[in-house]
Parts: sequence; structure tokens; C-alpha cells
Amino acid sequence: MKRIGQISVVLLLILALVASSGCATGPKTRKLVEDGYLTIGTEAFFPPFEIRKADDSFYGFDIALGEAIAKELGLKAKFVDTDFASIIASLNAGKFDIAMSAMTITEERKKSINFSDSYFKSELCLAVPVGSTITTVDELKGKIVAVQLGTTSDFYVTDDLGIEEKYIKRYAHAPTAFLDMKNGNVDAVINDYPVSKPIVDSEPGSYKIVQTKLTEEDYGIAVPKDNELLLQRINAALKKLKENGTYDQIYDEYIVNWNPDK
Repeated sequence: MKRIGQISVVLLLILALVASSGCATGPKTRKLVEDGYLTIGTEAFFPPFEIRKADDSFYGFDIALGEAIAKELGLKAKFVDTDFASIIASLNAGKFDIAMSAMTITEERKKSINFSDSYFKSELCLAVPVGSTITTVDELKGKIVAVQLGTTSDFYVTDDLGIEEKYIKRYAHAPTAFLDMKNGNVDAVINDYPVSKPIVDSEPGSYKIVQTKLTEEDYGIAVPKDNELLLQRINAALKKLKENGTYDQIYDEYIVNWNPDK
């Protein structure tokens, strides 16, 4: 009896080890920040992708897409307004489940987070005041260039163009950079084209876009590396939304027919 008991204990230990190793090979997951909700970090001052209205409601392409994804997951979307420069750190600290903020997929960012499949094709462009003679980035030497802190425009002017730090002005929000250019404090703004275009279109007497396709970029949804299961579910939801026409409806409303006064 004693030997049988010992064997039983050994068998139980072996089964426990097999079970635990089986779990280790499955997708990693973590608990939602709030039950019943997909909590989404976003920098809500980047129209037409995300903006926070006077009544504190959120509006824009990423907002609508995030709500659609949450619905596919059987959840409600809850948005947390966060400065873009700290959004990855906040995501990894567990402040929200995912981040949707027109975030370009880069190899550097992949070191600390996972990205969903691409959900938007973008590019950087060069905008200047209407009366400026600047036509290309090759003419920016000695000029004050505005970018949004921590974005690909920031990386582009430093790494690709090699502009000296004393000529770079960084802003927490892209619209603020344009306002400063309007006030004569900077000579040019390099920013995402889908964001720059509606700003320029809203004030054709102040700004103009003189160069496009400085880069080709893909936006992705940021997911913590320890939540692979959520990443899989988000990719499945994105695929379904593209197939059933929901994505196209959102694109038409917020990109093709963007209305900042809605």
C-alpha cells in the first residue's frame, strides 16, 4: 500500500508538471484592467484619429474602430487620454489593455510591445506657412522644424535628416505645432499626412503641404507582450471588420468625410 501511495504521488507530480508545461506553451494572457471593458490608451488630440470633445467624449477613426473591436470581443470600449510620449510605458504598467493612437509599427517599439496587424497605411509630409519658399526637406538646413514628441516625425528629423537639436521644436500635440508655425515661431512642421491634411484644409490661408511620402508607415494596435491571447483576438476582430464592411464605413466617415465639428 505504501509503495502504491508513493507511486500515486509521483504520478500526480508528473501530471502536474505536464499540465503546467502545456500552459506555458499556450498564448500568454493577463486580466483586463476592468471587467467587461476593453480599456484603450490614446492621445486624444490627433484628429482625425482621436480627439477629446468639450463634453469629454472621444471621437475619431481610432475611437470608432476601437469601439467596433471591443464589440467583437463582447466588451465595451473605455478610453484613457494619455500623452503619446508615455503611452507605451503606461501600457506596460497596466494602465490600459491596449493602445490605439495612430501608432506606427517600428522595430524599436516592437522591442517592448507587440503590434496587431496593420490597420492603416500612412506617411509623413512637410507643411510650411503659405508664404514660405521651402518646397522640400532638403531646404530645412538652419530652419526651425516642429515635430510631435516621441513620434516617427521626431525620429525622422533626427535620424534621417540629421537636423541639429537646436533647430528642432518638439510638441506634445501635433495641432499645437501647427499653431506655433502660424504664430511665426517655427518654419516647418513634419507630421503624419492624414493628420496634417485636415489641419491645412481648415486654414488654407495659413498653411500648405509642399512634400508628401517622406516615409511609408503602417499603424498598429499596441498590446503588451504578456497578453498574446488578446493580440490574437484583436487580429481576428480586425480581419472580420475588414471583411464585413465595418472598417470601410469607419474609414469613409472619419478619413474621407472627416468633420471636425461633428
